[in-house]
Amino acid sequence: MTTLILSPFFYPELISTGKYNTLLAQGLVGKEQDVVVFASHPLYPKWQPEASNATLQGVAIVRGGAWLRYPGSAMLRRFLLEGWYAVFAYAQYLRLATKPRYVVPIFPPSLFFLVLSVLLGRTTTAVGIVHDLQGVYAKQSSSAVGRLLQTSIHWVESRCFARCKRLIFLSQSMAERAIDEYGLDRTRCVVCYPFAALQSEQVLNADALADVLVDGYIHVVYSGALGDKQNPDGLFAFVNDLGQRKHDVRCHVFSAGPHFERLKANAAALQSCAVVFHDLVPTEQVDELYARSSIQIIPQADGTSDGSLPSKLPNLLAAGVPIFAICEPNSELGYLVETASAGVVAQSWQASELNYKFDALLATLSTETRDNRKFRQRTFVQESFSVDAVVNAILQA
Repeated sequence: MTTLILSPFFYPELISTGKYNTLLAQGLVGKEQDVVVFASHPLYPKWQPEASNATLQGVAIVRGGAWLRYPGSAMLRRFLLEGWYAVFAYAQYLRLATKPRYVVPIFPPSLFFLVLSVLLGRTTTAVGIVHDLQGVYAKQSSSAVGRLLQTSIHWVESRCFARCKRLIFLSQSMAERAIDEYGLDRTRCVVCYPFAALQSEQVLNADALADVLVDGYIHVVYSGALGDKQNPDGLFAFVNDLGQRKHDVRCHVFSAGPHFERLKANAAALQSCAVVFHDLVPTEQVDELYARSSIQIIPQADGTSDGSLPSKLPNLLAAGVPIFAICEPNSELGYLVETASAGVVAQSWQASELNYKFDALLATLSTETRDNRKFRQRTFVQESFSVDAVVNAILQA
């Protein structure tokens, strides 16, 4: 074994960190690395572990946590995840017959690496990949418990980051925030945007979603994880109003998890709802989902833009899907969407701004074909969102 990836989230999870880690492992295998992953049984985004013996060629997957039952509270879920995975990763590392050349902890969670890093020898290089700065999200709370949590998260993240020879951040703003808050050595920090992960460049004769995204309408879609950082209530309020305001528009949410189920139940209780809720589509249908989406929404809750960069952004760019981004002024998400001329950015969750900016995007839909948009954005995607950049940053550390 040459490379050990440490993260609860892994194949066959369909979205977010699990999808990223899967493609990273495959990229390392492509560079002739022997890869081992310490992972949970698939749990995200439903937070309900499902026992799996799924395998990937060239990757040894060591799983745990199938017996766990995660609570409804997001804070308690995080505590449980941090605790059990720290014990699991430490125990599994002790059992390794051959120690790895590279250890790649994926943050968050973080506590596991604070515990496991004491076992690493001088010949092992730790390269951390930071998907979210949890301290940024913890700062959204003004309660005493929230402040205590923020202090604890900051302490753990600070020590974990310090124990990595190199840190890979998924956005420049995240890297700058971490350098400032944790006093990191800038020379140890690298920025590699999330990489594009579409199955193919064209969707031929795909009709699995033909009865869901019916021809003849403008389909406005949110797809992916639905957590606090997506402002789920604000997102639902916007798309429900949009669907009622525009009779040729159909609004869809493809997701799973506690917020998804809550919003779905709330919508069912309304006398009139213009949003249709769907389960996440299988991996083999993602290309078709993008091809049938007239517009995809990427929402960010206020105060979280420095904490993470949505991993589906490069996929939407590669598919040529017009993007409606909702984010803070000067956010990196907004900068990338505007740099690629990939859509329209709303810099406020106020209804007046959302409606004005969305109508501006609607007016442009007929000015460029999907194929032309994909061709125009192809070079930007290839240069900015590549798994090779992440693999090279690990192996050259």
